[in-house]
Amino acid sequence: MTFQNVEVAREAYHQKTKKAWGIVAIIVLGVLVFSLVPQFINGFGPDSVMPSICFAFVLFVFGVIITSFITRKEAAAYRRAYKAYFVEQNLRNTFTNLQYSHEAGLNHQILDSTGMINTGDRYSSNDLTIAKYKDVQFTQADAHIETEHTDSDGDTTYITIFRGRFMIFEFPKKFNFKLELIGRFGAARVPGKSQITGRKMQKISTESTEFNKLFKIYAEDGFEAYYILDPAFMTKIENIAKRYNDKVLFGFINNQLLIGLSDGKDSFEPPKASKPINEQAEMEKIRSDIKVITDFVDELSLDRKIFKA
Repeated sequence: MTFQNVEVAREAYHQKTKKAWGIVAIIVLGVLVFSLVPQFINGFGPDSVMPSICFAFVLFVFGVIITSFITRKEAAAYRRAYKAYFVEQNLRNTFTNLQYSHEAGLNHQILDSTGMINTGDRYSSNDLTIAKYKDVQFTQADAHIETEHTDSDGDTTYITIFRGRFMIFEFPKKFNFKLELIGRFGAARVPGKSQITGRKMQKISTESTEFNKLFKIYAEDGFEAYYILDPAFMTKIENIAKRYNDKVLFGFINNQLLIGLSDGKDSFEPPKASKPINEQAEMEKIRSDIKVITDFVDELSLDRKIFKA
């Protein structure tokens, strides 16, 4: 895959979209002209033209749906080309043992099993990445979680409670208990019993007032929790949490570190197809998305084998 291939796919998608929108615009304008002009000539008031305007709006919405359907093949081709050139190429340059799929995601059952996350009424995930960085095995994927809300009039809407990414790292310290640092945002869920031992999770506090403000801390055993939460490691976690405005949670489960980062972003996504891509700027954007992963490994020192028992 080359940059030129990406631009060819982008332009094909752009031209197909323009053509489809041109047809939609002609239809909507035609409806407005043929329905409103006679009414204005006859001196009808604003109330009489509202049905025509509403009908034109319905046609516009229908046109959006039709346009998406007509251009779906070109949109998919552009997305594939972009992901292959910008995303996968940079992932391979950074990680080893890479398995990447822009269509696959992290199964919500994995998150449900932790007891940490409310996976809502609508869950979607993509950009599944499985690889190694500095010999640390990890899995990452973007995720979007929504809950259904019905108002007093019976109208149903969906509210986003998580938009960001989940990362699962092999943790260097070996342990046989569960510890959760619950972030203070919508998708975070207070755990019940541990899936490892069946024991009820206890809410604990640390000696750090600042740390206790950032997280609700739950563990199977308060004494064992400090095996992981030594002062130096807590400071590293605090720094990361503050960087992301506290929209982060940590779970230490089955010798793995699960991180949920609700930063409101969808990583590794292509720009709009309406104008040519700035290759250098796009490369930097993707590298920045990748750096989020490597920063967690580097700043938490997850590659330090010295901790392993």
